[in-house]
Amino acid sequence: MQMPPTTDLQIETLVNSFYNKVRADCLLGPIFEAAIEDNWDAHLAKMRAFWSTVMLASRTYKGNPMITHLLLPRLSREHFGRWLELWRETTSEICDEPAAALFRQKAALIAERLLQTIDLHHDGIFAQAALQRQMETA
Repeated sequence: MQMPPTTDLQIETLVNSFYNKVRADCLLGPIFEAAIEDNWDAHLAKMRAFWSTVMLASRTYKGNPMITHLLLPRLSREHFGRWLELWRETTSEICDEPAAALFRQKAALIAERLLQTIDLHHDGIFAQAALQRQMETA
């Protein structure tokens, strides 16, 4: 079903459809289930607020996605690639092409920033641990 340019209803439909796919996905589903547990209603509301803030400048999102993702087990380029694949698929189903392209562009930028920070954070932790081990054995 095609909808007009981005609206709160479109964001709600997109987020709900997307996370239905995520939950059923073999790679992403277990990660999300472990992190969200029985709090899916709250998570979906937060994701609707996030995308409303990103796409409509609504400022309804309150949170820190970077910290949230850093607290998860290490996410890889494979995880983000699959997330983006499902996002592309869902935006194509829900949005007209100009809106879908904008959603995809924003998601790709967000995913790349998250992945870079996750890699830097974890590489820093491992480097710090290795340095600590070296100092202890010196």
